[in-house]
Amino acid sequence: MERNKKERSSIYIQSAIAMMLIQLVHKIVREIPGSFGFMGEEMRIGMVVTPIFAFLLAVGIVLLVLKIKWGLVLGIIDGTCILFQPILVHIILAKPDVNSIWWYPVFPIMQGLLIIYFCILAWKKFD
Repeated sequence: MERNKKERSSIYIQSAIAMMLIQLVHKIVREIPGSFGFMGEEMRIGMVVTPIFAFLLAVGIVLLVLKIKWGLVLGIIDGTCILFQPILVHIILAKPDVNSIWWYPVFPIMQGLLIIYFCILAWKKFD
């Protein structure tokens, strides 16, 4: 019984992995294609930065599966960037959402907050 507990990931790490996986899928199906849809000089950086953060999320997930604590740091970094991304794109650069849905930025902000929360919780409980 004790051996099984050590082999399994804690529920805290599993929660962090789940939130990071949701955000990774969101980046692949929505943010990366969306960044290529925006035109203009100032938006070219999104075509580079978004895939980089998707890669960091994937690396963070793999590190957590391997029970390496630094995956949580990558999750916190990505979660923090997710909080500021809608503010930068939709408010500062004044680019409307692709579907013209004004409340859409609420979802990435909530995902970022949840990723940060679960990563910090997992960091505190890391075995």
